[in-house]
Amino acid sequence: MPRRITRRRRTMKQAKVWAAALALCLPLQHAWAQEIVVANVGPLSGPLANNGKGNYEGAKAYFDQINEQGGINGQKIRLVSEDDKYKTEETIRLVQEVAKRDKPVAFVNLLGSATVSVMLKEKTFDKLGIPFVGITPGSESLRDPGSPWLFHVQAGDHAQLHRVLTHLSTVGLNKIAVVYQDLPFGKSGLKYIEQVAPPLKIEVLGRVAVPSAAEELKAAAQQLKASGASVYLMILTPGSGGAMVRDIRAGGDSVPIYSLSYVSTTAIMEKASVKDAAGVALAQVTPNPESSTTRLSRDFRAAMDRLSAPGEVQTRSSMQIIGYVNARVAGEAIRRAGPNPTPEKVTSALRGLKVDLGGYPVDFTMAKNNVGASFVDIGFIDKNGRLRY
Repeated sequence: MPRRITRRRRTMKQAKVWAAALALCLPLQHAWAQEIVVANVGPLSGPLANNGKGNYEGAKAYFDQINEQGGINGQKIRLVSEDDKYKTEETIRLVQEVAKRDKPVAFVNLLGSATVSVMLKEKTFDKLGIPFVGITPGSESLRDPGSPWLFHVQAGDHAQLHRVLTHLSTVGLNKIAVVYQDLPFGKSGLKYIEQVAPPLKIEVLGRVAVPSAAEELKAAAQQLKASGASVYLMILTPGSGGAMVRDIRAGGDSVPIYSLSYVSTTAIMEKASVKDAAGVALAQVTPNPESSTTRLSRDFRAAMDRLSAPGEVQTRSSMQIIGYVNARVAGEAIRRAGPNPTPEKVTSALRGLKVDLGGYPVDFTMAKNNVGASFVDIGFIDKNGRLRY
């Protein structure tokens, strides 16, 4: 009998030890459960650093603001960021590493047509089973058929090109030359122009291909000038676009220049003077980040101001507001996914998402290929280097 009592006491003592250990673990488990991970893998250095940094800063501003307000469904958001240096193999490696290490419920701000093309071909998105919110560029070759895991929050290249070509037709600039990147998005854009130009009574006089990331473009500028076109249309990456403006103007050519949204004011001003940049027209896929005319722009600026030092005045970029919008869409889907979000729940919430962000409607409910927005405007760089629209 004494042995039985001793064994019972020993068993009870062990049970208390295990209970105490479990009690110590519970707060850690509870803290972990209160955190939701969203990932941003993009170029924070390299040729597209301005775009990648801007996208990240906009996303961070939104999630920081949300966390200050208590998070989403009471859970804080942790934004994991990795620099892929705009290298396809590095993007794929980091996306896979982050997916395994951090278990994000979503990725935001995926950038690069060559990268997305490879990931589509290799079925990377299907293997990961995690939604990607906000894909740049908006090339139709990346959207049709695309992937059910990719959610496009900005208007595509076709919508931008159609808006620009319609404008050019309206103002009588109907003899164009196209300079395009020798990448999927550039080739796709040129093909679309060839299809829609004739009905708009626009004649394509020149077609100039530019190698990927090329920034010495005097020869391309001379080809454009020799075309005799009344306007040049750029389908280029930021670095090439800025260099193209510089080299066109350096050759004494004053022909109007239009571009898709990927070439930002910042990218142009890094290569060209304010005088040379003035008058360049850029398609835009969000409301003006410097304006207060839409609630989205006001919300964006309020979120970005939280990241600024007291008294600091900064110019807000289109790349930042794109990152902010992508994060807001991801955040809204996470909220609708409920208190225990998973990639599958967030994906389901995205497919049922219809929301107006304040002058910027997003609707995936009836969207073909998960394209949720169609906003396009055209901005012009003024004599002070500011984009106006």
